[in-house]
Amino acid sequence: MKRIINFIFGSGLQNKFVLLFLLLASVPILIVGSIALYAIDLSHRHDVSNLELALLDEKTRETEKFFADTLGIIELRVGFAQKSEIALSEQEFLLDGILEENSAFEEIRFVSLDGLETAKKAKYSVAGLSDVSELPAFRKARLGETFIGEVYYTLSGPFISIASPVTNRSGDIIQVLIAEVSIKELIDSVDASQIGSAGYLFLVDTNGSLISRGREGRIAQGSDLSGSSRIRDVLGGVLFDALGERDRYLGILSGIPVIGAGKKIAKTGWAIIAEWPIEDADALLRDIRALVLRISLVAILAVFLLAPLFARRLLGPIRALGEKAEEVSRGRFDARVDIKTKDELAGLGATFNKMSEGLKRLQELKDEFIFIAAHELRSPVTVIRGYISMALQGDGGAIPPAAKEFLAEADRANQRLVQLVADLLEVARSEAGRISISVAPIDIKEPIRASLKELRPLADEKGMAIAYDPPRELPNVFADANRMKEIVVNLVGNAIKYTPRGGAIEVSHEAQGNAWIVTHVKDNGFGIARDAQAKIFEKFYRVQTKQTEEITGTGLGLFIVKQIVEKMGGKIWFESEEGKGSTFSFSLPIARA
Repeated sequence: MKRIINFIFGSGLQNKFVLLFLLLASVPILIVGSIALYAIDLSHRHDVSNLELALLDEKTRETEKFFADTLGIIELRVGFAQKSEIALSEQEFLLDGILEENSAFEEIRFVSLDGLETAKKAKYSVAGLSDVSELPAFRKARLGETFIGEVYYTLSGPFISIASPVTNRSGDIIQVLIAEVSIKELIDSVDASQIGSAGYLFLVDTNGSLISRGREGRIAQGSDLSGSSRIRDVLGGVLFDALGERDRYLGILSGIPVIGAGKKIAKTGWAIIAEWPIEDADALLRDIRALVLRISLVAILAVFLLAPLFARRLLGPIRALGEKAEEVSRGRFDARVDIKTKDELAGLGATFNKMSEGLKRLQELKDEFIFIAAHELRSPVTVIRGYISMALQGDGGAIPPAAKEFLAEADRANQRLVQLVADLLEVARSEAGRISISVAPIDIKEPIRASLKELRPLADEKGMAIAYDPPRELPNVFADANRMKEIVVNLVGNAIKYTPRGGAIEVSHEAQGNAWIVTHVKDNGFGIARDAQAKIFEKFYRVQTKQTEEITGTGLGLFIVKQIVEKMGGKIWFESEEGKGSTFSFSLPIARA
């Protein structure tokens, strides 16, 4: 898990690239996904609307055709011009023809302009002729208009009364035809209509009474639905197209959420309503939405997984440049990068390599200069030291006391110069690969004792104690005995320099398994500040504090020690706390037979 986290969330720059890549890739996916969902939703709404309106139009045309056919049959115009009624025999002949022509007709009759039935025919039985002058059907037809009555129900099913005037060739009304027509076939057609797997249609008449209840049979035919504002609006001529939010409501017949559309049938004044349960209507939409969401999530997940790969690939050359730059900062000017991206980064890598070559050449020239300068300086400063020593050791009377004091000061300064030249020469040899190290199995105690003996006078001057009590059975180590003396003199000499008068120094050994002997040089001196500890092994670096400002040195000793220890196959490190002292430790490999 940690590897995965480190892979995705790497360096700060990688995280920025990953975040930028995610934003650039994911935002368009989210935008396109959102637009797609919106477009799909809008398209779906129009599809639902088109399906419902198409079915409403189909059934409206079917209803209007039904009434156009029935009214067309009874809209008679006779060929004579007189205003007298049609002969009774002809009336009966016409009535028989009408009943045979259209199976929806249950009963039909001729009525005189006085409202008296003159002839009547029915499918099953015929009652006597009667006066129908008070019927709305007769009155409206008597005035020259066609009449469609309200729905009524019998044991045979739903019926309506229709009426039409009978005119002569001149257009004069001579009689009225009134018929009772079954609308069961029309209602069955509406009831059989289906939208999706659960959608239905229903019809209400001009008074809001339910004529056809579609496939939803919970409400009986003839039920009064005029209390519904939607029914009133449709009967009032308002068209509902299933597109708006108002077209999503609790179904009038089903009581569950539906998408509804409705329109008024102009011919009859009825309202036809379509209701499609949302659960069924939006089933496909939900599947499409889920598919779009899954695709978007998969795409975003793919981007999330691929972003670190692209970022690491992009940052690989930059990271390589950073690592090599770090090596250059540590003085390894032979560092090279191999970037093959064939772009600006490749050009940057080539420039970096040229820079490294230039720095390496400069370093070689500098080392060569230091080596030559130090080598050439060694002879004159040695000669100067010899002559000053001879002058100081001559007859005291020959040199005035003041001059002798000046010569002593010059001798001390010359000794520091000799030490500086020696150190510079050693550094130059080390960096030029000319340092001489002869590693062999040695008893480490002997060079340490010799070095401590040499340093004892300096410690005595400051009243300091040097403790060294090595174990008898200490294994031999691979080392250069002469270089061991340099290491000890440098480390113990620094401990003497940077420890106040009366302090203590302890040299000890520690075996680490069967591989290493670690030597510790511990003091209770000034210690090293935390911010200075990272630079302590650098060339020419010296800790500058009020306590150490008068202590002389070149700042090269620890650098040289580190080079020697590492060339002998060991390591050097230290622990220090300001005000409490320091412990410098170095390890050397144990010599085995």
